Amino acid sequence: MSRHAPARQNLYLVGFMGTGKTTIGRELARLMGRKFVDVDQEIEKKFAMPVSEIFAQHGESAFRGAEEEVALGLAGMQSRIVATGGGTILNPRIYQAFENTGVLVCLFTQKDDLVDRLARTDKRPLLRGQSTDEIGARVERLLEERRSVYEQVSIRVDTTQLTPLTAARKIHETVGVRLQMREALGKMLDAK
Repeated sequence: MSRHAPARQNLYLVGFMGTGKTTIGRELARLMGRKFVDVDQEIEKKFAMPVSEIFAQHGESAFRGAEEEVALGLAGMQSRIVATGGGTILNPRIYQAFENTGVLVCLFTQKDDLVDRLARTDKRPLLRGQSTDEIGARVERLLEERRSVYEQVSIRVDTTQLTPLTAARKIHETVGVRLQMREALGKMLDAK
């Protein structure tokens, strides 16, 4: 394999919780004929429990350690559509590994819509048991803390008014060409 570019790079969906990374990722994998992997689901398999229970029983640091192990393992694979947790790319080692092995796409959603989506579930351990107002305040704080990392990702897609399929098609159109160009460049460099 080339040291310049893998033959089939991964596509990493990153961004805040509730932006649609998993549902859009599944549609995108189907469109692109690639395998879909969700970092949080892989961690759940590892612990044999939901993320919320991992946080409750083992703490955030145990979760983040497993997250790094899983994410770095996925960076060593090819041709994957990878949905990450909202905090995954805050880890510089993971961010760099993803940058080196694929294309990152940051999904985002308008804050009011995001709060509405997140208030409808208790699966988010960082927001569990909070009122809508508390969720709004927590979302605002977390978004501000993560903004500088999310903004480093050059490809950004607003999922606010998009169905998962429409968002997947938009990403495929935008990123498919970029992946093809990177792969062609890698092959050219290998041929030299």
